[in-house]
Amino acid sequence: MARTRDIFIASGLPMEIFTKEVALLLDIELQLQSDREEMFSEFRDQHIVLTLGTHEMENDREMHFEDYRYHISIRALNIKNEQQRTKWCQEFADTVYKKLKATRKYPLMLVDMSRFLSAK
Repeated sequence: MARTRDIFIASGLPMEIFTKEVALLLDIELQLQSDREEMFSEFRDQHIVLTLGTHEMENDREMHFEDYRYHISIRALNIKNEQQRTKWCQEFADTVYKKLKATRKYPLMLVDMSRFLSAK
């Protein structure tokens, strides 16, 4: 199972503007993607996939997902060693989180969803 690190962001900005802000902040290019169910933006390199979109998660215990409109999901790929894969994912997610936090524009919630979901 691929572990992800997930950042939930509260912002009233329209998706197109928010996506541009995140891309500029992280100095990455986010490509618009869509599947049958949703539209999202994605950054991908040889080791990391970052997706940015909205979500439909409901509040659960102390996790107030409904207060956060946007969802960034980060996962590592093409790294065979699980510890290294986890390290890449955590480090990239921490960098994204710190850069978003430094703007002081958005309430944020950093979640290891694989751990949270497995606890249910």
